[in-house]
Amino acid sequence: MNKLKSNLTAVLFLLGIAAGLVVAVTAFFSGSGNLRAEFGKLRRDFSYLPTFLSGAENALNQDLDEDHYFIQLYGGIQRLMGRRVVEDAVGENTVVRLSTGGLNFVDLQAAPGVGPQVAENAAATAAFAQSLEALGIPYLYVNAPQKLQRGEALLPTGVEEYGNESADAFLEELERQGTDYVDLRPLFEENGIYSNWFFRTDHHWKPEAAFFAWQALTDELGERYGLAADPALTDPANWDTRVLEHFFLGSQGKRVGSLYAGADDITLYPPKFDSELTYSCPAYGFTRTGPFETSVCFPERVAQQDWFNGNPYTYYAGGDYPIATITNHKNPDGPRVVLLRDSFACALTPFLALSCSELTTIDLRYFEGDLLDTIAGLEPDIALTLYTASTTRLDNLFQYEHTEE
Repeated sequence: MNKLKSNLTAVLFLLGIAAGLVVAVTAFFSGSGNLRAEFGKLRRDFSYLPTFLSGAENALNQDLDEDHYFIQLYGGIQRLMGRRVVEDAVGENTVVRLSTGGLNFVDLQAAPGVGPQVAENAAATAAFAQSLEALGIPYLYVNAPQKLQRGEALLPTGVEEYGNESADAFLEELERQGTDYVDLRPLFEENGIYSNWFFRTDHHWKPEAAFFAWQALTDELGERYGLAADPALTDPANWDTRVLEHFFLGSQGKRVGSLYAGADDITLYPPKFDSELTYSCPAYGFTRTGPFETSVCFPERVAQQDWFNGNPYTYYAGGDYPIATITNHKNPDGPRVVLLRDSFACALTPFLALSCSELTTIDLRYFEGDLLDTIAGLEPDIALTLYTASTTRLDNLFQYEHTEE
């Protein structure tokens, strides 16, 4: 059986190479190929020969990969061979297939265990919280779940990942230092194996999960800090849904292709109630005013399906910005909130903005300036951080001592 599979794989690989040559030859003779363009330059000026020789291989590769042909071929062969670990030239982009069928990034070269960076991040977060509280600004750290769930054997045999252990150690240190936090993982775990609340081909949670997290966070802000929101906002009965089927190939799927990974649906959430918000980001030069669906959501990101070049996940909040502000014109008496976030909060941000009069988001990977002065100037009722469990191992999202460059 194994010999048959090996022979079949070899045949398919050879057929794939032959098909790739057909693609390249067709592009060349149709006049649309990159290699044909290079030949044209050489024919007009023979002194172009050294440049042609150095660039011909790259031009041919571009012709072959116009439709990401080799990624699809490589992924299809890996799927046929039943491989659950697909290594990447960039070690941390190695993709594994979980027992649920979803994909996940792992770094096979990462040091095992929690590591000292987690304790440093927790200490920095606790110090940051104390600095905010000295200014009279409450602080809450929100620990979001990652796709890999505690206590579930989802990874292939021999592959380890320490995101949840790192988050546990991080939260223990916050507890020791008296820093407020909420861990969303137990809420998600009550729903059994929750990986179906994450995209199969991407590392982010689905809008359905972000909506659920918004409900939980709204309750938390009301009960702990008296920052109540209209319960009608978070009632699913007041929302419509629209599903775009097989529309999204996520960050993990792009590394291995749709033949290996399949493709994801993505759900759009238009509210049934009236809304009017203004979303502005000076660094990117945009200001968007209008209802929820066209201000804090970006319909142009789902105007057409493009698995490899598009990112429908950024329909929500548009992407990652150094600092951006959302003003909710329908809720002028709501709380003013600052949210430190990374891309994981894209799907949450538009929903959370409805609970606020003003929501300012800051991404420490791109923000430049004095963070404490910036937050103090915003006069928020509370400052939040929302990161996923595995983020507690990183260093670039916990550098709170930013100054102007």
